[in-house]
Parts: sequence; C-alpha cells; structure tokens
Amino acid sequence: MSLEPTARVEASVSVSADVLLAELRDQRADALAFFQGVDESQQPLFAAEAWSIGLRALRNAQAAAEETRLKDIGGSLVADLDSQLKDHVEAQQKEIASVLGRFFDPKDGEVAQRLSSFLADEGVLARLLEKYLAPQNSILAEALARQVGESSPLFRKLSPTESDGLVKVLEGQLRGVMDDGHQELVRALDPLAEDGAVARFLRSLREELKGADEDRAKQLATALAALDANDENSLLSRLVRETHHARRDVLEAVNPERPGSPLEVLKTSLTKLLQEQSTNQAAMARKQEDRQIEFEKEVREALARIETKRAQGMKSTRGGFDFEDAVLAFLKAATQGAACVLDSTGSTTGVGRCKKGDAVLRFTAESAFEGAGVVFEAKRDASYTVQKAIDELDAARKNRDAVAGVFVMAKSHATDSFPSFARYGNNVLVTWDDQDSATDTYLHAAVMLGMALVSRNKTVGEEGDIAALRDIESRIEAELSRLDKMEKLSGGIRKNADGIGDEIRKGRKALGLLVRKAQSTLRALKVEIDDEVAESESPISLPDDSLAHASSALPPEGEEEAA
Repeated sequence: MSLEPTARVEASVSVSADVLLAELRDQRADALAFFQGVDESQQPLFAAEAWSIGLRALRNAQAAAEETRLKDIGGSLVADLDSQLKDHVEAQQKEIASVLGRFFDPKDGEVAQRLSSFLADEGVLARLLEKYLAPQNSILAEALARQVGESSPLFRKLSPTESDGLVKVLEGQLRGVMDDGHQELVRALDPLAEDGAVARFLRSLREELKGADEDRAKQLATALAALDANDENSLLSRLVRETHHARRDVLEAVNPERPGSPLEVLKTSLTKLLQEQSTNQAAMARKQEDRQIEFEKEVREALARIETKRAQGMKSTRGGFDFEDAVLAFLKAATQGAACVLDSTGSTTGVGRCKKGDAVLRFTAESAFEGAGVVFEAKRDASYTVQKAIDELDAARKNRDAVAGVFVMAKSHATDSFPSFARYGNNVLVTWDDQDSATDTYLHAAVMLGMALVSRNKTVGEEGDIAALRDIESRIEAELSRLDKMEKLSGGIRKNADGIGDEIRKGRKALGLLVRKAQSTLRALKVEIDDEVAESESPISLPDDSLAHASSALPPEGEEEAA
C-alpha cells in the first residue's frame, strides 16, 4: 500500500502476518539537513527511533481522542441523566402535590370527606355513639337493663307486680299491720265483742245502772261520772286511752325509724341492696381504670422500645448492616430481569485479599459487556468525606476487578458537603434514605449510571508476549537494583575509579530508558478498544418496572421498627 506524496514526503507500506515493511522518501530540506549532519552508521538508528516515536505519538493521540470522546459521551450522559432526573423529580413533586391535594383539599379532599362522613349526623361517630350510648338497643342500655332493667333482680325487687318484690312485701306487711289495728279498733268499738272497750263500757254501765236501784238521779250521776273525761278512771277516759294505744301501735308499725317495724325492715333491705350495687359498680370502675392504666403503660413502653431501637440503629454498627441489607435488597429488585448478576461480597475477600466492596453487579454472557462489573459500597458513617469515599471505591474496584463503582451514603449520616448525586470519573456518589421513597430515584439513577460507565474491552496482543515483556521488565529492574548496589560500593574506591562510576551511571540510564520503553510496549499491547457496533447491539438497560420493584422490596415505614 502506498500513499500520494504530501509535502514532498512519499511512503509505501506492506503488512504481512509477522512483519511490517515501510519505505519512506522525504525530500524536505530540514529532514535532509538533519540526516546529513548525522554519521552514516547512526542514520538507521535515528530513522528507527523516529519511526517508533512517531508511531507511539500517533497511538497516544488516538488513545487521547478516544478518551476525549468517552468523556464527551460521559458528560452528555450525565447531562441527560441530570435532565431526566430533574424532570422526574418535578413530575414526582407534581404528582405528590396532586395526591396531597386530592387527600387534603378542604372542599372535596378525601380526608375532608372521611372526616365529614365520620362526624356527620349519620356518620361513623354517630353510629358508634348510637350503638354504645343510645337510649334504645345500645350496649349501655343493655348493661343498665341487665343491672336495673325489667329483668334485673333490683327491678324485680321493686316491681309492684312481683310476688316477692319489696312493694308486695311492704303491702303485705302494712296490710297485716293495718288489719290487726283495724280489727283491734273495731273490736274495741264493737258493743257485741265481749272483750271490746265499748262492750265492757256498756256492760259496766248496765251493771252500775242496775245497781242504782232505779234511782234516776243516781243513774244520771253514774252516767255522767262514766262519761267524765276529766276522771282518769271513768269509762270514757279508759276508752280514749285504749283508742290512743291502738293508734300509737299503728303509727309505730308504719314508722321506718322504729326498730323491728315492717318499714324499718324494708328500709334496711333496700339500703343494703343499693349499697352492694354501688360497691360492685365502684369495683368494676376501678378494675376498668386499672386495665386502662396498664394498657397505656404498655403502649408507652412499646413506643419507648421502638424509639430506643431506632436511636440505637442510627448509632450502632448493626445499623450499618441493616442499611447495607436495604441497599442490597434495592439493587437485587432493581436489576432483576437484566442481563447481569448481583453478588453480595461484603463477607468474602477479593483479589486484593481484603473485603472491600459490599456487592458486585457483573454482566452475563447475554450482554456484549460480559464479565464487566460494577462494585457497590454502602456506608452509614458520618466520617466519610467525598475524597475518602472515592478512595474507598478505587480500592473496592481494584479488589473486585470492577470497571465502575457506586458509593451509597445513608442520608441520615451524610455531611452537608456530601453530594446527593455526583460522578467522579468511573465513580458515582449518591445519598439515599431507605425510609424515604423520594430518594429511590437517585439510587436508581446511580445504578443506571454505574452500568453505563462500563465499556466493552478487549486486549490486543497475545498473553505469552505480555508475560514475556513482564518478565523482561522484572529482570531489568533486578539489574538496576544491582547497579545501584555497585554504585554504592564504587563510592569507596579511590578517585582513579571515577570512570567506573560514570560508566555505571550511563548503564543505569540506558537500562532505565529500556525499562520505560518496555513498559510503554506493555501498555501498548494492552490498549483497550471499544467495539461500538457490539455495544449498540447490546444496550445497557433495566426493566421498565425496575424502580417500582426496587421500592417495593423495602419494608414499609414502621414495620421494621415493630419487628
């Protein structure tokens, strides 16, 4: 293959499987002047060096161009993600405002409607009050009916129709007392009753009149004496006394303060029954109050335990483990169904013999990025700054052989200077709160960005050549170490040995140049080339419902605390 002359320079190139043949014709005056001033034996060496330097410069320029292109793509990707994230956040805020308005609007909000339905005349509160406190068919009415209603013992005791009720008993007692008193009064006034007061009065009067021997005047005096109310021994006075005694007996029988009277017995029984009922009601009220106090105490203790557990979880090491588990659950749900596998690696060592890197997301054979990985670090530690987080991710990427890394910081422990969402090269920093679903979009975007930073790499050169060059590098470094030792030993030789030291320094300089060239060759053989065609055929993506699945994988607020 040959090229047209450009600026008086002609070149032809022939490439085979194992050799590259290049022929160059340069007619420029400066090139001719340079090579004419060089010894003829040195001209091929200068030409080879110029070819190597030019070829290396072209490779470096190509690599720089690729890196610049990747930076531009990364910048545009970050800008697009930032724009989409802002649009999503604005849409979410509008949706939240709409939902809150739908719930809390004072006119037609669901909360207002529920409060109205709860407090309305026919609402839930009214129905509950009617159920428990209504005068008919309520729980209170039923309880009062059981205690003092028609079927209660107290009502039966006070019922006027019950045969064993207090009214009937009192009526029977009063009827007995009144009957006894009435019969005594009737018998006392009955002139036919032999033991009655009137009968005795008439009999005595008849005897006295008969003994008066028909003396009218004496009979009249005797009659007047018998009817003399001032004479305590007269028949009329005895009749008044006996009548008074009978009335007093009736009054004492109906007096509730007199011991042994029927009304006193009724009063005592009724008072005792009411006192027992009052005592029972007071005991039931005290028991209910004790149960209420105990229930409130248990509720306060449970709330205190929940709050204490939350506070300890915020401060203790175990809280970090809980946060790490929440991050892993989110990642597992978010990447489910994608062409990648998530492994929890926090308890295992990596290639660097350490445990840095809590989880690794690695692409499977279904993706063009097979084998490429993204490492995740979850921290709940306020001591982490941005630089410390980046250093932690760099170490984790090296330990887990990952191309990109995502550092997830708990929002409760993040400092003011820690970014909510930021990219530093192949490292992504994000702040997330497992109790706030509004921050789920940030973590989801960080997962997408970490996956997007992965590139499809392949190595140019055989492993045997690379291993051989590494062996050459190690041998040259060993020789350099030996020359350093010789240089130190030559310091004790006399001044006439300065030439030896100069030669040693020259050899050391030449070997250093050789080492640098070998290292450049080694890096050149491991140039990473992006295969855009394969990448475009296998786009990096997550399922459409990835964010919803990730958010639902976390327990609702309060459930974890209760657990």
